[in-house]
Amino acid sequence: MREFYDSHKKLCITCGIIISVLIFAVYLYALFLPGYWYRDVFLYKQKAPFGGMEVYSGHDAVNDADYELVMVKEGAKTHMAFTVNKTERSYEIISDDSENYYPNVTIYENGELIFKGTYRSFLLDENEEPFEPIVRVEYGPYKPTEEELFPSYNWLYSVSQEKNAIRGNILFLPAIIIVAAVVVFDMMHPDVFWQMRNCLDVEGGRPSDYFRFMQKLSWKISPFIIISLMIASFVIKV
Repeated sequence: MREFYDSHKKLCITCGIIISVLIFAVYLYALFLPGYWYRDVFLYKQKAPFGGMEVYSGHDAVNDADYELVMVKEGAKTHMAFTVNKTERSYEIISDDSENYYPNVTIYENGELIFKGTYRSFLLDENEEPFEPIVRVEYGPYKPTEEELFPSYNWLYSVSQEKNAIRGNILFLPAIIIVAAVVVFDMMHPDVFWQMRNCLDVEGGRPSDYFRFMQKLSWKISPFIIISLMIASFVIKV
C-alpha cells in the first residue's frame, strides 16, 4: 500500500479530495433536510401530491410506530391529519391574532370542537388554565399506547405556526469546517505552525522527529474527530 501511494501520490491525493468533498456534500444535504421533530423522531418532508399540501413522515423505532403528518394552510386556518400506524385523526386549527397580543385559538378534532382559548407559550382555555399538562414525567420502562402516541394539541398548534426545522444541529458545522481547514492548511504548509510557535525562541533549525510524528498522527486522527462531530450533529437536537 505504501509503495502504491509513493508511486501514485498525486492520484491518491486527488481521489482523497474528491471523496472528501462528496462525503461533505452528502452530509450537508442530510443536515439541511426539512421537517419537524416529534418526540425523538424527525418527520421528514415528503413530496406532496399537489401544491399547498405538506406531507411529513418518520418511523419511531423505540415504540415501533409510523407517523405521518399532512398539513394544508389556508390563511388563519390550518387543516391537519396525523396518522399513527394506520389510525388517522384530522384537525382544524384556527388562529386569529389580528387584534390581540395573544392569539385566539380554536381547535377541532375529527369535526368536534376540542379547544377554545388563547396561546401564551402554551394553550390556555377560556378560564386561563393550561389545557394540557405542561410537563409529563414517565417512570421506568414505559411503552405508550397508540392513543398516547398521538401528538398534544400544543405540539399541533406550534407546528401549524412554525416553519420547518432541519434534521441536523447546525451549531456543529463551524467546528467541522474549522477542524478540516486547519488540517488541510497544516498538510499543505507543514512548518507554518511550528514556526509560529517557535519563531521568537529559535532562529533557523527545524522541527524535531517527535513534532513530525505528532503532526502526522494528528492528520490521521482528525478524520475521526470530523466524523464524530458529524454524527453528534444528528444525535444532539437543536
